[in-house]
Amino acid sequence: MKKKEVFIGRQAALEILRSDKAVEKIMLQKGASGAEIEQIRKICEEKRVAVQVVPKEKINYLLFPIYQHEKANHQGVVGLYGEVQYFQLDDIYQQVLERGELALFLVLDGITDVRNFGAIARTAEAMGVHAIVVPEKGVAQINSEAVKSSAGAIHNVPICREKALNDVYKYFKLNGIQIVGSSLKTSKSIRDIDFTLPTAIVLGSEGKGISLMTKDYCDQLFIIPMKGSINSLNVSVSCGMILYEVDMQRNLP
Repeated sequence: MKKKEVFIGRQAALEILRSDKAVEKIMLQKGASGAEIEQIRKICEEKRVAVQVVPKEKINYLLFPIYQHEKANHQGVVGLYGEVQYFQLDDIYQQVLERGELALFLVLDGITDVRNFGAIARTAEAMGVHAIVVPEKGVAQINSEAVKSSAGAIHNVPICREKALNDVYKYFKLNGIQIVGSSLKTSKSIRDIDFTLPTAIVLGSEGKGISLMTKDYCDQLFIIPMKGSINSLNVSVSCGMILYEVDMQRNLP
């Protein structure tokens, strides 16, 4: 980390969180308390900024390469600037309804490679995805490398960071949005999925695929038919093929 990438102190954190600046994460020292800490937690909850409680030793370890022998008066609060602002899922969906559009969301379940994330964002922006939904934990950090891989598209497609994906799936079901997942453990072809319905598409990690919890929430699972000897694709490549199928179905005469 570089000095320009972090901010320290309770008042500094409050000022930055209340501004339009993007914040990736706030680290609070274990045992830190008081009115300012509660305000920081509250704003982070509202803005979907991740909060991590860590021991004092970890904060000192992270700050030493930056401040070295300077006295870093962090007051138990360290923040990392982010590359993007996060959006509320409900706000995005209400905008979709107001515009009379057919909802299309991407949910990333366990994708931790920043280059894959960037490539997915680039394709999502090009194919009209309304938002990419990610969990607070277990997802690639949206850093400069992710932005570079997306060719800047990360700044043009809304990203919603939610505490728990199960709450996201419940929200989709409550609003009549079908949840479909890409999986190698099914025989149903992607061509048999009706993408002319409001849809949330779940993509899982290359190693494990989508989680068991996610599968339980999916209305349907599908596979991309392949003719070669390789039985799987890079997740960002799969994303492009899936979204092309969606576009084909939604734009047929």
